[in-house]
Amino acid sequence: MIKTILFSILIFIGMAVGSELSANDVLEKVMNRTKGIDHSFQLSIHKQQKGKPDKYQTLKINLHWPIESELSRMSYVETLAPDNLKGVKFWEHRYSDDSKSKRWMTMPITGKLKDVTDKKPNKNEFNFAELEITSEIINSHTNKIIEESSLNKRDVIILESVQKSKKKVLKKLWIDREDFFILKAEFYTKSGRKSKIIEMGDLSVKNDMTFPQSIHVEDLRKKTIYKVKIENIDLLPTFNINSFRPFGSDVESD
Repeated sequence: MIKTILFSILIFIGMAVGSELSANDVLEKVMNRTKGIDHSFQLSIHKQQKGKPDKYQTLKINLHWPIESELSRMSYVETLAPDNLKGVKFWEHRYSDDSKSKRWMTMPITGKLKDVTDKKPNKNEFNFAELEITSEIINSHTNKIIEESSLNKRDVIILESVQKSKKKVLKKLWIDREDFFILKAEFYTKSGRKSKIIEMGDLSVKNDMTFPQSIHVEDLRKKTIYKVKIENIDLLPTFNINSFRPFGSDVESD
């Protein structure tokens, strides 16, 4: 079954971060980098877990920002592999008024369309939404800049973000000082134990925009590693807008 992988590759802004910017300012710049720029790409995911057979999945992800619409962003994800999930589709519609996003997917084999708006992500699978920055995430965390350093020969701002809820889950983000994309993320439990590491690699430049072409994820608690390749990046593609509207043989609800 397809996972909610609506991870947007972050687009170049070309504006240096000054010390006058707060942690929230930096996160807002990360959040807005892809805003208004249609793009598509392919994800090839290799999952390795101790004591279990390796799993592979390939997804085609398409992101569209409508103009003058009640929708702020439309996402369409198609599963290309493995064979038993091939053709499974996923949609997400986000709204300009920040009302609740809606999500749908088609079921394997039957092709039936199901409303999965209220379905929670599978905790046993990595969800790239963990790297996404939204206004809600910024406001629900206490954010602060703890250091300016370098990583992989790039200047970075290291930012600490702690949930305001009782969970108090902490994450650290290494954000590129010039191009405003996340180079690395570390997640910690309430007790301060490191639980997950995410690193971007193989950076490339296309049309003066910087992209990661690989992601390495290590889930320390579940002893699981994800190796992700990002390929076939297409900026400003010509989309058939109808493909961003959910379709299937029937509609079911959770």
